[in-house]
Amino acid sequence: MLDPRRAESIQGAVELMTAWVATPDGPPDLVRETLERRVEEHPSGDRLVAAVELIMGLTHLSGSLLVLRELDNDIPPEQTIQDLALGLAAAGDFE
Repeated sequence: MLDPRRAESIQGAVELMTAWVATPDGPPDLVRETLERRVEEHPSGDRLVAAVELIMGLTHLSGSLLVLRELDNDIPPEQTIQDLALGLAAAGDFE
């Protein structure tokens, strides 16, 4: 079982990505609102702690998605990251 702080950080990451999925190419208003609310309403009252915990939750979520992709498609996480980086570089979005 996850400790409560880690579970909360993952829940925040899921909420943030759910907002992004709702409008991935649209205006970032929902994502921004969700991010601001998660940071402002963090139980510690410390915005830096809130941001770091959200980043850790996003890291856990990303890693979990990489593992799921490997299990479903037999594509190693390193290959997924490399393919994404190459795709972004080719599009000029990543330097």
